[in-house]
Amino acid sequence: MSLITEYFAALCRRDLQGMVRTLHFPFATYEWTDAVVFKSADELIANPPPSMNVTGKGDHLIKPGAFDILDNLELHLFNPVGAGLSLSYSRFGPDGNKLLLCHGIYAITNNDGRWGIHLMSTIFTPADQAAVVYNDAVEAFLRRGENWQLGYSHRDQSMLNAVLGQVGTQARVDIGNPRHLSGNARAGKPMDEYRIKGVTNRLTVNEVTEESLAKARDNGIAQFVEWAGGTVGPYGYTMNMPNQRILHYSPDKIHTVAGYRRYMKDGTVISETHASMGTFTYKNGRWGSAGGVGEMMYHDRSNDVHT
Repeated sequence: MSLITEYFAALCRRDLQGMVRTLHFPFATYEWTDAVVFKSADELIANPPPSMNVTGKGDHLIKPGAFDILDNLELHLFNPVGAGLSLSYSRFGPDGNKLLLCHGIYAITNNDGRWGIHLMSTIFTPADQAAVVYNDAVEAFLRRGENWQLGYSHRDQSMLNAVLGQVGTQARVDIGNPRHLSGNARAGKPMDEYRIKGVTNRLTVNEVTEESLAKARDNGIAQFVEWAGGTVGPYGYTMNMPNQRILHYSPDKIHTVAGYRRYMKDGTVISETHASMGTFTYKNGRWGSAGGVGEMMYHDRSNDVHT
């Protein structure tokens, strides 16, 4: 929380160097619907993305004399090595009239003992458009999540293969993979996923095409079913978290908080995973997942007796 506050304070001062000091490199930002990656601080300073460009030169979003005021700062995901936060602020013209709202999500990680922002996505909205809700995005996001859970509930790889992501340049920050956590627990190394020393990069960048989305996948359903129940009892099904939601809207990009619960057939909760904060985009006539930060295993009874 203190780091994202430091970033916002530097933005308010129009201090690019101060903003850069809060980042990890490589660093990725979603200015629109695709991730843009900067390999070094020098590269970003030489050509800052519009959302961070406080120089008054090149492509930027700051009217001369404009100032920013914090609206909201919220922590959504966290564990020993990372966190997912949202930050919203309003931008005013020198006359005091509100011009824009900026809604952003930020992935902050501890890499080799230092906390820094690894990934961000921003949505700038004109002030008079702030109340618009895109219902098609809401329905697409919720249905995609349930379709994914149904694939595991029915033990059906074809159902998982039918759940398509989005095309384009995608970036993701991993702060805890539940399968890795389960495997490490069974191997007697339950904290391996939370290593800090020597870890310098948690960012993964991929180019996703329609062809790569169409390829058959293997999500290891048999292993998942074996591990999911663990010491509690036979795994039955999974469903979306009741409180997963959309944080911010635009016509072609939304920011989301997703998660799921696993159950035995009698309704006993096995585990709860706050899976991700994500960027969900609209391209080629469909909404699809385009990257983000995850995951946080909030509670896992299936590993309670493993040491």
